[in-house]
Amino acid sequence: MTGRVAAVLPGENAASSGMVDAWLADETAREVVDVAAEALGRDVTDWWRDPLNRFDPVATQLAVVVTGVAGYRSLIHRGLRPLAVAGHGVGEYAALVAAGALDLRQVVELVDWRAELFALSPRPSCAGMAVVVGPGAGEIARSLVDDAGSGGTLAVASLDGPRQVVLSGMREDLSRARAAVLAAGLDMVRLPGRPACHGPLMKPVAAHLAAALADLDWSVPAVPVVSNVDASPSRDPERLARCLHAHLTSPVQWEETSRALVEAGATSVVEIGPAPVLGPLIRQVHPDLPVHLASGPDVPFATDDPEPALAGPAAHRGET
Repeated sequence: MTGRVAAVLPGENAASSGMVDAWLADETAREVVDVAAEALGRDVTDWWRDPLNRFDPVATQLAVVVTGVAGYRSLIHRGLRPLAVAGHGVGEYAALVAAGALDLRQVVELVDWRAELFALSPRPSCAGMAVVVGPGAGEIARSLVDDAGSGGTLAVASLDGPRQVVLSGMREDLSRARAAVLAAGLDMVRLPGRPACHGPLMKPVAAHLAAALADLDWSVPAVPVVSNVDASPSRDPERLARCLHAHLTSPVQWEETSRALVEAGATSVVEIGPAPVLGPLIRQVHPDLPVHLASGPDVPFATDDPEPALAGPAAHRGET
């Protein structure tokens, strides 16, 4: 594969037991995992392999972030030179570390604290997230939020693509929304075990997280990072920091991120994760854009000066 490549790092939707294992034989990736283990004071690989931790936000968010950084650094060591990087949801923390804007150890400690703070938001049994799937999902989701009014908890949490939008809110609001979605001929599926991120129910968490975010040491990243909040490539640490402060209570602008990557010059995308999650969403926006999945360090790649790019197997076209 030739051309200019963008790298994308998934969020919690990509979490799976032992997702980092495929990278452990690679020395560069292993060093990332070792830093995380030292920062957390525990063997993270055994922790992340346990299927009982699949819905533990601390385990899953840390596994997603560390795996994303480990895979990215491994591929950089093997010749990948992306023109931009973006992460979905908590994957944005991985993207910021991968690009060099934030320190790995600081972010591991921050993501650990961030996940613990989710106890300040309504429990998944009382509130959460649900995916609206089908043509016109965005219009339906926005109309439901408008109908709920400012006194409701329903919010658009993630604009993933033309046919996929995520809502967050209290259980009762999501149930009412589902009835309306089904009546409109679309489908709506609850995300099990997920707190109501990227909406007003995260305000208590965001307030407590603000001090830790303010203590982060920022650097100018080596490549632009496309933030979930404004979907605009940037190497400005102050701008990236402002976006991260708004991250938990703002919708993920992934559809616009997909457009921004192509507008920045990307002619292909590599998704670093155990299974295709972001690739199918990007192809909703750009059906002909090559998207390749890097699930481990043994994926073959070719370099093409001055912009080497990964050449792995194409991701499957399934929906998420």
